[in-house]
Amino acid sequence: MSIAHDTKERVASIDEARIRLIELIGHEHVLTGTRAREFHDPWATAQTPTPLPAFVVQPKDVEEVQAIVRLANELGLPISVSSQGRNYGYGGAAPVSAGMISINLRRMNQVLEIDEQGGFAILEPGVSFAQLHGEIKARGAKLWVSTPDLGWGSVIGNTAEHGLGYTQFGDHAAAVAGMEVVLPDGTLLRTGLWALPNNSLGARAKRGFGPSIDSLFLQSNFGIITKMGIWLTPEPEMFTVGSVILDDAAEIPTLIDVLAPLVQDGTIQGMPLIVSSPEPEGGRCGPLDDTSGRSKKHKMSAVFPPGRVNARVGFYGHPSLVAARETIVRDAVAHIAGATVELHNYPGDVDPATVHPLDLVPAGIPNQFLLDMLQKHFGASVGHFDFSPILPFTGEAAARHESMVMEILDRYDLVAGFGWIAQSRSLIGACMVIFDSADPDEAARARNAVDEMIARAAEWGWSEYRGHVTIHDRISSLYSAGDDALPRFYSRLKDAIDPAGILSPGGHGIWPSTARAQR
Repeated sequence: MSIAHDTKERVASIDEARIRLIELIGHEHVLTGTRAREFHDPWATAQTPTPLPAFVVQPKDVEEVQAIVRLANELGLPISVSSQGRNYGYGGAAPVSAGMISINLRRMNQVLEIDEQGGFAILEPGVSFAQLHGEIKARGAKLWVSTPDLGWGSVIGNTAEHGLGYTQFGDHAAAVAGMEVVLPDGTLLRTGLWALPNNSLGARAKRGFGPSIDSLFLQSNFGIITKMGIWLTPEPEMFTVGSVILDDAAEIPTLIDVLAPLVQDGTIQGMPLIVSSPEPEGGRCGPLDDTSGRSKKHKMSAVFPPGRVNARVGFYGHPSLVAARETIVRDAVAHIAGATVELHNYPGDVDPATVHPLDLVPAGIPNQFLLDMLQKHFGASVGHFDFSPILPFTGEAAARHESMVMEILDRYDLVAGFGWIAQSRSLIGACMVIFDSADPDEAARARNAVDEMIARAAEWGWSEYRGHVTIHDRISSLYSAGDDALPRFYSRLKDAIDPAGILSPGGHGIWPSTARAQR
């Protein structure tokens, strides 16, 4: 059935869906009104609205997911999906268009398998990084999870959005080894070796026979991931993490160019975060300082210490190898004027309570320190709108990127948590444009600033690796080579996999062909 367009027909269908879903999974798991508010974008304002769902439904297992999808097809109602729905910088659980039925998967929160010898886990989408870390510890497995800055998010949800951490498997999408997916018609699909009825390999191998299709279900609207295998890092014997610190912004290009080959050849392990925090007038503040009444730049310097620039590096494994890597890095940066190196050593089985807060994430320990610091210094209503381009791993590109961002921020009277996440050959720009969600004018300035940043980056041939739900079309439109050949190809896939256009139409800029032609 095609999607219901007539307003009266649509309202009647939504009411019928809500009643039937209450019968199917229980009233307490079909959320409307104030009960659904948690799954709206908490930082949306009247000037910066984010689409709202018709209602939220929380299935407990894959069979209920299939039933919801089949009902949506029967009634011609579009659905959207979130796992935890807590990445608010990209819109949280908000749908790409208003009025969709929002499927939230928090109740599907089982860690199904942890295999220490094989170095993998199999889990459901409601499992957070913090829960997986806790489960690994509870089972006594000597394994590490790669975690982003905030540990409350879904492992699968983050991975499906090409999310990043900072240890050896920091490229989370690259650590996927098998999926179970509900297709838009309710069919259950297992990828790779998981398609074997008697698969005994778990998540040991990423590919089986034939095409590898896992990536089709990442940053797409082609299916709902209900299980995933991920590779985990063996617990190292020891590790050393810390920062290379600069107080002279003029040396940023030199530092970037020194670090690039060390990341590419594996001397620096994982994915280093290079933080750039401009010097406020009168000097920097520390994380524990009282910054009430201080400028935005003072507050930002307190959230992202130490120094004008700090590159957070890590070394993991046998003590002799860790020591050798540390020596190489110290020697490499020794000629940079004013560069200092501050590192901390830990055993692989370290007690998290003894780890410096800035070292928790590169130690694979999920936490909420960044959010705590943002709220401490900017207030409980702090929000951020993110600009996340991919750029070359060169000092020239990084300096050009920072100059552009800082000029725009200053013009809009804004600040940002700014830096780069280092991959082997490229940098991911990490730019959280800060605003007060209780101030609609400031929120609007943040979105306008990011829009200008996107346009400027596009002129240089760069694009965001992910984006807020309200700008998916904006980002997708940049990929226009060959008369929009890539977006048109995605639409052809969408037509084949989801002929009714039920699953999050427009998500990640992917529309059914008929809807695309009308836009």
